[in-house]
This record gives sequence, C-alpha cells and structure tokens, in this order.
Amino acid sequence: MMWRKEEGTGDSRSFDYILLALFVFFIIGVIFRSSVVFIAVGIFAAYLIGYKIYDNSILKSLSLKNQKRTIKLFPGEEESFKFEIENKSMFPLINGEFTFQIGSAIKAYTIAKDEDYWKELKLPLSIIQKKKTVLEFPIRAEQRGVARVKNISYDFPHLLNFSRLRLRYYDFFQTEFIVYPKLLPVQGVNAVFHMMPGDSRLNYSPFEEVQSPLGTRDYNYSDPFHKINWKATVKTQKMQTNIYEKVVDRTFVFIINLSTENDKNMVSFNKNLENLLSYTAYLSEYATKMRIPFEIYINARKPGKVPYVHLHEGEGKTHYMHALEMLARVHKQAPILPFNKMMFHIGKQFIKPKTIIFIGDLPSGSMEMMNSWKQTQNSVYHLVEGEGGAAIRPAALRGAVRNAT
Repeated sequence: MMWRKEEGTGDSRSFDYILLALFVFFIIGVIFRSSVVFIAVGIFAAYLIGYKIYDNSILKSLSLKNQKRTIKLFPGEEESFKFEIENKSMFPLINGEFTFQIGSAIKAYTIAKDEDYWKELKLPLSIIQKKKTVLEFPIRAEQRGVARVKNISYDFPHLLNFSRLRLRYYDFFQTEFIVYPKLLPVQGVNAVFHMMPGDSRLNYSPFEEVQSPLGTRDYNYSDPFHKINWKATVKTQKMQTNIYEKVVDRTFVFIINLSTENDKNMVSFNKNLENLLSYTAYLSEYATKMRIPFEIYINARKPGKVPYVHLHEGEGKTHYMHALEMLARVHKQAPILPFNKMMFHIGKQFIKPKTIIFIGDLPSGSMEMMNSWKQTQNSVYHLVEGEGGAAIRPAALRGAVRNAT
C-alpha cells in the first residue's frame, strides 16, 4: 500500500470516541432494555461501518504516478515538472493540500520563497471521484548535484467528521534530478595535445600500428630490419618493407584531487571543489569536441574493490554525458581517499603514454610519482587557478604545487 494514514491525526481520535460511545450505549441498552438506545447504537454502528469503508477506499484508491525518470539540467536551466494523481474511489477529496520536499539542487521557484526554501512545499489539491488531477509547475536548476522528491503527503478534510486526514506516501519516488556542473573555461588546453603512440589514425605521425598493415614498398637502407616482408620479397625478388597505419594517442587523463593540505600538513576538504569539477566538465567537453578519448579519476572514496571514483576511457557524446553525470554525483562532503594512495594505484595502470592533467592541489608526496610518470608519459600537466581564471601549465618538477586561491 503506497499511502498510509498518519498516526495521531484527528480522524483517528474521532473514530475511537465514537467506538467508545457505541460500547457505552450498547451497555445502557442491554441494562435498561431501551429500544431508543438500540436505535442509537444502530446509527453509531452504521456510521462506523461507513467510516471504515471511506478510510479503506481512500487508502486503496488514491494513486500517484511513479515512473522511473531522470531529468538532467545545467545550472540555470528550467523544466516543467508534474505530479499525476488519480482518485479511483467514489468519494471526492475536496480542499486538500499536497505537500512535498525537494533537494537543494532544484528549486520550484513559483512555489518556494527564499525564506522557506528548505520547508515543505505546498500545493492546493482537490480530486473529484473517479478522476485524475495533474499538478504542474516549473523548476529551475540551482546548483550542481542530485535531487529527489521526498516526504510526499496529502492533507484533506475527512468527509465524515470535522478533522483533517493526513496520508503519507511511503513508496520510493523514482524521479531523479541531475544538475551538471557549470562549464568554466580553461586556458591553454589547445596546446596540450602531443604526438604519442596510440590508436587514433593520422596521416603524419612518427608512430605506427603494427596490427594494421597497409601494404608493402621497396626496401630502403634506413628501414629497420624487422619491417622486412620476406614473403613479398621472395615473390617480387626485391626487398620489400611493410607499411603500417600512422597512429597517435590523443587520450586525456584527468586526475582530480578534492583535498588540500594546510601549513601543518593536515588534509582537509578543498573549498574550491565546485570550480575543480567545473573545470573538469569543460575539459571533458573540449575532448569530446576534438574527438579525443578521455578518462577521469577522482579521489572521492567509494565502496568496492576500486576505492575511488573512476570513469573508464571512452569518447563521444554518450561518454561525455556519463562524465557530466559522474561529476554531478560527487557529494559536497564526500569521504576523501588520500591522493597519494590513489596515484599509486592508477600509476600502475598506465602501460602506454597518455596526456595527464592534474586538477587540484599536488601534495609534496606526489611529486616523486609524478616525476616517474613524466619519464614514461612525456606529457604531465597541472591546472592552475589564478585571478584571471584557470590555465594548464606543464607540471613542476620540484616542490609542491598548489592552486592559487
């Protein structure tokens, strides 16, 4: 049963009083053998039967449409949202009030005022018997995050007494609001691309994909010995060299540190979290437009074998939407995994060169790992934030690097 009557409401007390009166009148009727008293008992009994029929009809016949739905918005965007409620009973529900709460990422600005934003939102609602009613209102995305509708209830006057009946909706309401982070621009991202061996096809590249042969050509003295195609050499009676696809690796790796260190080497939550995630969203959009694969690591702790948040390498619009959703779901006070511990884990996964961009503070303990990566990766950068915005710079070789705030 989706709806339950809230205990302690006035109608429950009325039922108890009438039941007590029925019992008292029945005892009086038995003692005094009065037909008038038994008539009163019959009236009370009929009232209680109607009372129960009304209650059961309302609880079983009131339904709220609850389909799984995800509404995705950027901050400032608006969307129309609605509740669809049906009254299948024979009794009308008049002069009621529909109440609910919604997460802070979304604001129903036509209903909620600034001063009562965190309180229950209320809408007048009357439902005629055997009819559906739609409550529709605009919502606006306020800030990055995920929001749900909760604490749904319906308060209306009881048809058979003067008290109000409050029904609470106990089913999980499946509509979810996802507000993506803002896209804050980053300077210097177009200069980050470096020619490295990889999977993307390119006409001019110093690297080749040996699994993708294109054919053969005549051998030159500068060609390496392992490129000689002996079968083609025997067939043509001339030395032949294999020709392979020219490839590069355009993969970006965004590594985000949500923590920061103070002067006493105490780790705390980075107050600049929203900007860090917004810069990452912008870089993800850039990589998507340039058709560059990318993956994301965030040192927000999560349960499972992999203790940090990770978006696997991919490309295209669908991958970009997955990145935005992952960034939106990072909680403002998420438990933090030590950054050096995450770097130790992910450093072992880099078996081929990639373009790495650090976003957030680089603690001093991470520099040794980063320097060893530079020998392998050849492209390690750090996003630095200053008064003019954020820019990407080559990662420093010595000392700790911190965001300018």
